[in-house]
Amino acid sequence: MNDIEIRPHPKYTNVFISGPMENLRLYTINLVPGFKVYGEKLITHKGVEYREWDPFHSKLAAMILENPLLNIFSENLTCLYLGAASGTTVSHLSDIAINGIIYGVEFAERSIRQLIQNTINRHNVIPILGDANFPESFNNAIFTEIDLIYQDVAQPNQAEIAIKNSDYYLKEKDFIILAIKSQSIDSTIKTSRIYEQEKKLIKNHGLEIIESYNIHKYAANHIMLLIRK
Repeated sequence: MNDIEIRPHPKYTNVFISGPMENLRLYTINLVPGFKVYGEKLITHKGVEYREWDPFHSKLAAMILENPLLNIFSENLTCLYLGAASGTTVSHLSDIAINGIIYGVEFAERSIRQLIQNTINRHNVIPILGDANFPESFNNAIFTEIDLIYQDVAQPNQAEIAIKNSDYYLKEKDFIILAIKSQSIDSTIKTSRIYEQEKKLIKNHGLEIIESYNIHKYAANHIMLLIRK
């Protein structure tokens, strides 16, 4: 694997690629060399260790493969991550935002323990035990302005949670990435109807949906929305 030619992504900060554009593999530079988070491949190229970013394990990776119009990453990114789980995607954001902060909010105690274990050597990740339904309940753990809210919370009120947290934390003109899982909202209603219902809630609150990405081939019954406040 070490003979793979890895190059910077032409659009997204601190994201790297190999292979042809129609069949890309994604990577980030490992902030903690030698350590894996979720069994991902580690590849050394020209003396630098990269972690393969698996779109079947990370919905954000799946979204990037859909080639969003905007580069929403930076080395100084401050991200509020709602639904951090054990830290798979959080760890790749940590690789990207090397001078920023990732606040990882997780409700389940077992997952937060795994998140702490997986990110203990990552200086830019702050695990927070909290309920994304109540953004004010964890504000004492957040001490910077937020550039990006990333939300992957499998609850019936997914759009409402995004709206609440954007009202409370997000700067004007900045972004939300929202993973919508239709089956968590209502498994008896047609998926496309649920997506339209959630989009309507977001638009009615005055938020702008920039793009919508279907990632069903990586995560069943999911779309990703890029939203601007």
